[in-house]
Amino acid sequence: MNSPARLIAAVAIVLLACGLAMAEPLTLAIAKAAVVSDQASGQKALNLKMTADSAKAFADLTKANVGKVVDLSVDGAVVASPRLVEPILGGEVKLSGSFTAGELQRLAERISAGGAKVTVEVKAEQPL
Repeated sequence: MNSPARLIAAVAIVLLACGLAMAEPLTLAIAKAAVVSDQASGQKALNLKMTADSAKAFADLTKANVGKVVDLSVDGAVVASPRLVEPILGGEVKLSGSFTAGELQRLAERISAGGAKVTVEVKAEQPL
């Protein structure tokens, strides 16, 4: 495949992935889940490190949806609904806030065991 055709194919794949992500939740493959100390807040946080493929798909989703709110869910239960202020490109997210250390530890263990489904979904626009 020549270079322009490769570029067109790559752009089409990215656009298709972004379009599908808006229509249904993006399932993330998590390589590692651990409870860490958040340096900025001093609180405990759940750190989720994605696999390379999930990191790429998540980066594409966040690039296409800056300014929008996304729901991050574990096994269908929303655990965070942040507004994307910038693309998240590193394949890693930290969840902190109103969680107890025990809740974070249980989430980390459930995700690490491989049985939990972690998804992210762009919330529908809310009329003003």
